[in-house]
Amino acid sequence: MKYAEKQLAPGETILYRARYHWIFYGRAIAALLLSIAASGLALGLEARGAGRTASNAAMYAAAALLLLALVLFAIRGIRARTDEFVVTDRRILHKIGVFAHETRQCPLERIQDITVDQSFWGRLLGYGDLAIETASESGQIRFPTIEHPEALRTAIWTHVGPGGVTIPSAASAASAAPVAAPAGTATAADRLAALNDLKNRGLITPEEFEQKRREAVREL
Repeated sequence: MKYAEKQLAPGETILYRARYHWIFYGRAIAALLLSIAASGLALGLEARGAGRTASNAAMYAAAALLLLALVLFAIRGIRARTDEFVVTDRRILHKIGVFAHETRQCPLERIQDITVDQSFWGRLLGYGDLAIETASESGQIRFPTIEHPEALRTAIWTHVGPGGVTIPSAASAASAAPVAAPAGTATAADRLAALNDLKNRGLITPEEFEQKRREAVREL
């Protein structure tokens, strides 16, 4: 059982689990390709009779690079199995480390902004970093080099899982507050300011903003 499953509260469900992209193994893959190239060079030198010293040197280099590739694959594989990036129906959870854990988590309603950072190759191959700005003590939570970061962002803001399970995001919680507040608890001017802030942060659409604005103006 993985760490996230052990931390679930009663009734809490995992909706999305992000995974490292295969580019996470980039250095190991590069070492493996260099090992193959060195092996080919050794065979070519031997075929041309270039001398046993040169071919042996190339074979030793190929063996060293292969060993390096295996070590890097093992290290990265352990990290890929132990690091966790999870969205539940209540929070996001980020855990890294094998023996010493570093864990960050944040309730969904305290998420303020989500940024996807993708290079040219990231857009081409489908990977990137996801930075989640929160209002909790965890501060920024970053999911690095993950597959389909935009899908994870969509999962947090909208829904994931069978049947389209709705996540109670900051948008839904905040947009309801200014309108549903009983008279006397907040002025119409306060509601307009709150609605404008939600629109500027992209948490409500311009159409929703205009509808709620007209309702608030009627109370001025």
